[in-house]
Amino acid sequence: KEVGCLLEGTLLKPSMTVAGVECSDKPTPEDVAKMTVQTLERSVPCSVPGITFLSGGLTEEDSSIFLNAINSIERKGPWAMTFSFSRANQSSALKAWAGKKENV
Repeated sequence: KEVGCLLEGTLLKPSMTVAGVECSDKPTPEDVAKMTVQTLERSVPCSVPGITFLSGGLTEEDSSIFLNAINSIERKGPWAMTFSFSRANQSSALKAWAGKKENV
């Protein structure tokens, strides 16, 4: 049924498929990449042109490492994958700036 959504003009903003905060068995970046891509391939139409990941509470370093792993594996989906401007990618810059003019 048509619902008035043009998939070709849509950017999806999901989180990566990562373990929960209390999980003691942390997955490797390759595991995160594999599960994230598998999840997307099972649910996102090919007509969606891009996926812009939210940080989902990940650190700046982890989110960068995971995105690199995601973009390094073969996948069926044609989507461009990148970050949404997120707290995780800005946190170190905001901390260094600290709201002070002299830190610009």
